[in-house]
Amino acid sequence: MDALDTAKIKETAWEKLSGKWSQAAVAILVFLLISIVIDIPSTFFEKDSTGKSVWNIIETPFALGLDIGLYAYFLNLARNKETPLKRLIVGFTSGWGFYFNLICTQILALLFICLWALLFIIPGVMKAFSYSLVYFIILDHPEYSHLEILRKSSDMMYGHRMELFVLCLRFIPWILLGIVTCGIGFLWACPYITTAFCEFYLQLKAKYEDSPEVVTNA
Repeated sequence: MDALDTAKIKETAWEKLSGKWSQAAVAILVFLLISIVIDIPSTFFEKDSTGKSVWNIIETPFALGLDIGLYAYFLNLARNKETPLKRLIVGFTSGWGFYFNLICTQILALLFICLWALLFIIPGVMKAFSYSLVYFIILDHPEYSHLEILRKSSDMMYGHRMELFVLCLRFIPWILLGIVTCGIGFLWACPYITTAFCEFYLQLKAKYEDSPEVVTNA
């Protein structure tokens, strides 16, 4: 199985952001502002209180809807398509069926990851990497069922989990830059990292669709 060139993926992501850094930074800023607004009610509860715990549960579906919107925005950017800011709320504007599928798939993925983690931490981490393409697959195939989404992510990532791990390691300097700049650097680091992740998916998708499917367990 041919390995993906993570250095090339990172380089391609940089090229696709050329001339779009400002709008990508604005998208990240809008994403952060919406996230803060969603989290505001939690500030009215005391730490470790029942009310705060309840709100965290209520808040999670909204956070998932916002997260997939971020990937939708940068997936368009990686595909050299139009990237209107309204893509950030695609999780809430694509209908109840899409939103329900997203929530149920994430719950099921978390359940499987936790079950694997009970064996040992490493199998749990490996399973988390196996399901790392879930958002992209939902965006490209909203008609898939929860298990179909998880299975396809697992199939596509089979033999490529280490490559994604290496890609993550390549961005450690950028993450450190965001930390030492008190978070300001993340306005540029996050677009770069997310675009690279999208590019990883696109290259893996092209490779996967040109090869026979590998059947694995969800």
